[in-house]
Amino acid sequence: MSVAILDSRRLTLIALVPDKAVSIFGRIRELPRFGDAQYIAVHSRTAAERTALAARIDAAVSASDRAVMLLAQGSACAAAAWWARLSPKAYTANVAGALLVAPGGAGSHHGHFAAPKIGLPFPSIVVGADDEAQRLGVEWGSRLIDGPLLNAATAPTSRLRAIIDRFTSAVVNRDVVAAHRIIQQSVTPSCTAAVK
Repeated sequence: MSVAILDSRRLTLIALVPDKAVSIFGRIRELPRFGDAQYIAVHSRTAAERTALAARIDAAVSASDRAVMLLAQGSACAAAAWWARLSPKAYTANVAGALLVAPGGAGSHHGHFAAPKIGLPFPSIVVGADDEAQRLGVEWGSRLIDGPLLNAATAPTSRLRAIIDRFTSAVVNRDVVAAHRIIQQSVTPSCTAAVK
């Protein structure tokens, strides 16, 4: 059985970027199929800023008529995990997954985004080579990609695209496996009843 890669035009990319940081995801605009990414600046100094941030993420995810992929870098990774852990399932259900790059740089902002230590309610990948990135990846239930960090100056657009393509392909594979299980469960009882 072959599985097609999820067409990125069927995804809404929402990038969370630390306030005043240069986004590594800005180069996605160079790729026509990822050109419609939304960018949300993460302000987190006060409770009011965090509340406003959650409302902006809620609005962006809710407004999408397609599946959403969250992209985050640095301290914005903690913000993405915080939002996902504290949001009702109705808000996170449209999120196909998250790509969290270099969350170890989020150290001083983790206290601002205190949340229950549970896995994220959708598939995620953490890209980061340091111990903190690895620890957070395990805590969030993420798949880990260890290796050279991506940054705005050096991240090749093709590597970002390859990671996103690989991730969306994994999401499709997971959904196909889940669909096969549901089909098998619905077919098996009726076959058993027919044999009796």
